[in-house]
Amino acid sequence: MSSPIIPGPAHAPSAANSIRMVRLLGAVSLMCGLLIVATNILTKDRIQSNQETITRESVQELLPGIKKQVTYGLEPSGELKVLTGATGEGKKFFAGYDGTGKLVGVVIEASERGYADVISALYSYSPATQTIIGFKVIDMRETPGLGDRIKSDIPFLANFKGLDAKVENGKEVHNITTVKHGTKKNAWEIDAISGATISSRAVGRMLQKSVQDVTPVILKNLDRIERGN
Repeated sequence: MSSPIIPGPAHAPSAANSIRMVRLLGAVSLMCGLLIVATNILTKDRIQSNQETITRESVQELLPGIKKQVTYGLEPSGELKVLTGATGEGKKFFAGYDGTGKLVGVVIEASERGYADVISALYSYSPATQTIIGFKVIDMRETPGLGDRIKSDIPFLANFKGLDAKVENGKEVHNITTVKHGTKKNAWEIDAISGATISSRAVGRMLQKSVQDVTPVILKNLDRIERGN
């Protein structure tokens, strides 16, 4: 009976090959990192410029006919600061003026968690009537055909043609509330989209929180805002 053949040991890669492989991977990683940094530096200004353009066009859309915009930032102290750009960190709003310099209204940034992710929006507000007069979704990832209808559904957007947002002594007279589709009875209620209740309610919470935080500051500083300084 013949003896079994015992295979010889596999040839392990040499230490030199391992070092070369590590060096190669390190060089590739370094190159990729440098490319990412370079791309970010080269495109940062262009991206910011595009965002500025989109924001200003959205403000123009929400306040038709305005000829001038002033961006105000809200300081942690509650004071206002005129900003040079339309983008950046922190709470801000945009005042729009007609050709005579008269204040038409303000556009306020707002966001809230929806069904899939955070919904970011702008809404226009009239200090004279203390009502929300327009609404536009800027970014969202809601379910196509359902939640994403908050961006385009005409009956839903009609909620924001005079939504009551009155405040007295720094507090809302009525909380903005989303109600079941077809049951709206009051001027501070939002008629939800059938089949998209979660997204509709997110819009209601978004506006209620924003009105509570921002509009008292606007009303407190209304004389200054009307002057545009």
